[in-house]
Amino acid sequence: MRSLSKLHAEAITKAKTENEKVKAAAVAMIEKPMEMIEAILLKHEQAVIEVMRELHEAKEVAVMAEREACAVLCEQSDRYRGDYFAAKIRARGQTP
Repeated sequence: MRSLSKLHAEAITKAKTENEKVKAAAVAMIEKPMEMIEAILLKHEQAVIEVMRELHEAKEVAVMAEREACAVLCEQSDRYRGDYFAAKIRARGQTP
């Protein structure tokens, strides 16, 4: 973002009370509204992308845990070829 006009920068610096500071900041914020909107949208998009990344990682962890639980059940089974199926289930999680 570009810097504030000299007039608004001085107004914020010279403000004595909290109310004056708020008013000066509000005037400064609307001085360049498109830049302000762009900054807000950029921050929002960054937050959305971070949440999407976290959800993807959580899904991968859950899939791996479920796959391992199925493989353990196969191994514990007294049925035909339980170890074979357990190995096949685990192999699905391996990258080629």
